Amino acid sequence: MSPNQHSQHAQRRPALISELAVRAQQTDWDENGPFKYFLRLAERYRKDAKEAVARGDLEEAFVAFARSASIVLEKLPSHRDYHTSLTNTQRHNLTLVRYFHDTVV
Repeated sequence: MSPNQHSQHAQRRPALISELAVRAQQTDWDENGPFKYFLRLAERYRKDAKEAVARGDLEEAFVAFARSASIVLEKLPSHRDYHTSLTNTQRHNLTLVRYFHDTVV
């Protein structure tokens, strides 16, 4: 990053959580995609988020983690193949994730 870009970046105000939430909702995923598509997509967003954290881009990390969480907490449980694609243990683990999310948020 050049000194000029760095000073411009430093002068920009941080995004509000509500602004980041709007960005997280702007997706181009296939709403009717197969179950494994959503599993891979959630994992890709999780990896993107971890990479953004490593770069120090916390806003992009928030957006990517939010997208991953949206898939895991909302899309997967309502998907038509949820009960046939996961084992009882896997469904239980997702239930624990949802429970933890609901108690923290």
